[in-house]
Amino acid sequence: MSQFGVWGGYECPTCGRDDFDREVDMKAHHTIAHGESLVGSDASAFAGDAPACPSCGRDDFANTVAMRAHHTIVHGEQLSDSTRSTDSTRQVVLDRDEYTCQRCEVAVSSTNEAGPDYNVHHIIPRAAGGPDHPDNLITLCTDCHTEVHRELETIVDDRPDVLDTLRSFLRNISE
Repeated sequence: MSQFGVWGGYECPTCGRDDFDREVDMKAHHTIAHGESLVGSDASAFAGDAPACPSCGRDDFANTVAMRAHHTIVHGEQLSDSTRSTDSTRQVVLDRDEYTCQRCEVAVSSTNEAGPDYNVHHIIPRAAGGPDHPDNLITLCTDCHTEVHRELETIVDDRPDVLDTLRSFLRNISE
């Protein structure tokens, strides 16, 4: 059994799904389903004694990955080394989209007592090389964001050609 594995398979540290035969499949699932890449992570991120959420102070997480996933889902932002840039980019996207979900057109708010009811979503996923640029970001309400990720979970298996095309496109832009 590996550090990520359960009975020879690999388990997602956030949702507990444990039917992955390969670590790379679990990490791809985590990136798509939970919006956070585990590529390059080491076992320390999965160890106990996770820090408290910097926004709400909740401190009952099993590990750092779970706390970061909570922060992303509940508070609508990912924890990164450069939150100032992320916050300003997020604000540009919210202003451009007029605080409206770009899928169902419902108004969203950043001042909800349960936390924001929206996510700023990458059109081309970060895992596929998508940039943190306003042109690659849209505002989605929490429900639509969850549904989009649920639909995207199968893209790696169902449409590898789409990801290959996106990667190729991004390589050509950077040249």
